[in-house]
Amino acid sequence: MNFRNGYFILIAMLLTLLIGCSISLSDNEDEQFTSAQTDIVSKHDGIENLTRLKDFIQNVSKGKEDKIRVVSYTKEGDPIISDITFNVETLEVTSDTTKDEYGDKTIKTHQCKTIEVIKNENNQDEYVLTGCSGYEIPYYLGVD
Repeated sequence: MNFRNGYFILIAMLLTLLIGCSISLSDNEDEQFTSAQTDIVSKHDGIENLTRLKDFIQNVSKGKEDKIRVVSYTKEGDPIISDITFNVETLEVTSDTTKDEYGDKTIKTHQCKTIEVIKNENNQDEYVLTGCSGYEIPYYLGVD
């Protein structure tokens, strides 16, 4: 075996190693989800970026196109991601539970009629979507 063949084999082995490592890193399901600064984050102690949610509700009431992302966290701390788009006619919600350890790990899309702010029994504002296809109860976004 000459120097050229040995060099070729070394390069091939390094490329194989690099490709194998990059595939295993991209398939890592344990990677922690981080919400974006523009996301509306709904936790058990309130809502972050509440002003943005209220702006979205106002845009819907005015018939102005808009979209938001709401990230709700389960009591175990897993994110449920809801992308909500208003296209002047309907509210479309794409719900992603693939990062919820105890969820059904699906991505579903619903068409909803309205977004509402209702008072709960503790006199807090609850933000919900109502009249959603395939979803009998109001689609809960958060409480403030």
